[in-house]
Amino acid sequence: MSGKREWLAQASAYGGFTRLTEAVPGSPFLFILNYHRIGDATQTPYDSGTFSCTVDELDWQVRYLKQRFPIVTLDQAVDIVHGRSLPSKTSVLITFDDGYRDNYDAAFPVFVKHGVSASFFLPTSYIGTGYLPWWDMIAYIVKTSCESRITLTYPDTAAFDLTPAHRSRSIMNILKLFKRPSMTDTERFIGELEDTCKSVRPTDSAERCFLNWDEAREMQRAGMCFGSHTHTHEILGKLPYERQLQEMEVSRQIMERELDRSIDTLAYPVGNPDCFSDISYQALSAAKYKTAFARGSGINRPGQIQPFNVLRCSIDSISPPQFRLRIALRAATGRNLF
Repeated sequence: MSGKREWLAQASAYGGFTRLTEAVPGSPFLFILNYHRIGDATQTPYDSGTFSCTVDELDWQVRYLKQRFPIVTLDQAVDIVHGRSLPSKTSVLITFDDGYRDNYDAAFPVFVKHGVSASFFLPTSYIGTGYLPWWDMIAYIVKTSCESRITLTYPDTAAFDLTPAHRSRSIMNILKLFKRPSMTDTERFIGELEDTCKSVRPTDSAERCFLNWDEAREMQRAGMCFGSHTHTHEILGKLPYERQLQEMEVSRQIMERELDRSIDTLAYPVGNPDCFSDISYQALSAAKYKTAFARGSGINRPGQIQPFNVLRCSIDSISPPQFRLRIALRAATGRNLF
């Protein structure tokens, strides 16, 4: 599919279709892009899928977006969500989840260079630590396995091909298995994965993996914005109301203390539709949040936006022709066509 997409994007750029689509005046949508890590995905021993693009790719994407759209701050986006303002054309909000250190080292200088704001959603228990979250543990175990094929029995029986040609795809599918609502015992899942892969999880990194509060404060002074990504990045849809409320309240309290500003926005960990629920909405209200960001097409139509289910478009590593065509089509139509 990726090869077909690239061929189509190249053909659209060469034939002028992309440029024609870019010339269509953007409708007054709120278009939210969601990034995670910045760097070379091929060099990590952990989850390569968390890397959205390289520094050079981010620099090009921000330059392109700035030329075509108003790039709004988190507060401006929230005003659109709640109907306090109406964009005259497609407006773009750039967001990052998880707070990896490369958000400060690699991404932050790009935004300063281009004079635009980005918003960062932080899981507060990770900040300033070398902690390795579950997705990085899972990827590491599979990447270091010498097995060619494994079968997991929890939460459902599934077989995975770990030969070099299929290992990356299998890591993605194992992570999907972990995210299922029926997976409620993290230790059981990772323990079985270690046994079947005949490989062990890594210990926490000696090197700091996540940005610290001094860096977050520096970013905030430079115009970057921050919101909650809960406290421990547990998938909320798997938790009872009391645990969800605790995740939200603890995170908000820590962020308000460290950043000396009100925090009333949250991005759901993982963010798929089954990763939060009406119970999450109740907990958000009780924890004094006003807006919550999920995943989806990334297109939000004023007057139709659900404040606790604001849609974002995940950015993965794609070529400039694919990025141009994807953005142009969504801005012109408001639909996820590519």
